[in-house]
Amino acid sequence: MIVRQLQVLGELAELGLDIARAIARQAAPQTAPETAPETAPETALETAPDATGAAPVVKGDLPLAYARVARAVRLTIALQSRLLQDLQALDEASERHLRGGRSNAGRERKARIRRILDRVIDAEVGDDAEGDRLAQEARERLEQDDIYGDVLARPVGEIVAMVCRDLGLSPDWIRLAEEAWAQDEIASGQAGSPFIPPAGRRPEPMGPDVAADPRPPAPPTRPPRGPATQPQAASP
Repeated sequence: MIVRQLQVLGELAELGLDIARAIARQAAPQTAPETAPETAPETALETAPDATGAAPVVKGDLPLAYARVARAVRLTIALQSRLLQDLQALDEASERHLRGGRSNAGRERKARIRRILDRVIDAEVGDDAEGDRLAQEARERLEQDDIYGDVLARPVGEIVAMVCRDLGLSPDWIRLAEEAWAQDEIASGQAGSPFIPPAGRRPEPMGPDVAADPRPPAPPTRPPRGPATQPQAASP
């Protein structure tokens, strides 16, 4: 709406400028030619053609008409400037709203991750002091965006797995998969979630002994080969 109003005001300002230029051209030939018949100065200003020979735009007091048109143009430009300020204010308010909404969403996501981590720590760590230390460290790590990046850009389960890996925790993923947030994440099929197997890989059962790192496990190493031993004959 404001954009359309700005366009209309721009057209009005251009039209006003055209009228002002026409009045200025009409007022330019104020000295009549020597061969022209003698007329009153007011009549000459009213009926004299402009320098291009076009018909007069205004009949009457040219200075007064020019002043009125110039004032109308100035008022149009002033109104256009106020609308531009209003449009800029709306854009800034919208940007603040978007930033505020994203900031609130980030805080809510971090609060949810902290609650999940608290349950993981309570289930795995029996010592209260150690549990409090791990919970505090998890909170501090979540507040540092340079560690895990934008929490809104990753699934909750992936952030939980990364924090648990850094803290040396091994969550019970089967139990976590039964929680409502995990069910929503599974239903959404978000890439990177520890509940969603990578493409081309069959899902594996998750238990307390499964590492928190959602990356696929490394293949087992083979034992070094030694010299072959001959089976001993059975004693008679």
